[in-house]
Amino acid sequence: MIRITRIETIYPAPADDEEDYCPEGESDSREDTVTFRELVELLRDHSHPSCSHLRGDPFEWFSTEAYQCPYTGEYTEQSLHYSRENPPRMLKYWRAAIRAAGHRVGV
Repeated sequence: MIRITRIETIYPAPADDEEDYCPEGESDSREDTVTFRELVELLRDHSHPSCSHLRGDPFEWFSTEAYQCPYTGEYTEQSLHYSRENPPRMLKYWRAAIRAAGHRVGV
């Protein structure tokens, strides 16, 4: 079992005449414990890595494509992070799950 942190950020709907839309979002985070298989599936769903040359480091994270609610106009983005609560030996499983999800990891 590996601990992860899930963060969901909701950005308010843009005003119609707003040219430079860069609002502050409201974030909510929670810690979860998942199996290796669940982690691989989550990493497939969160397909946007935080950097272009992944190393599998604990500070790298993965995000979903932001989507807009058709009713409120708010944008929601979700991200998946390696939890700092994990013991050091769990990092190898984080890297293995990233590879298993189809992401290219350098050395």
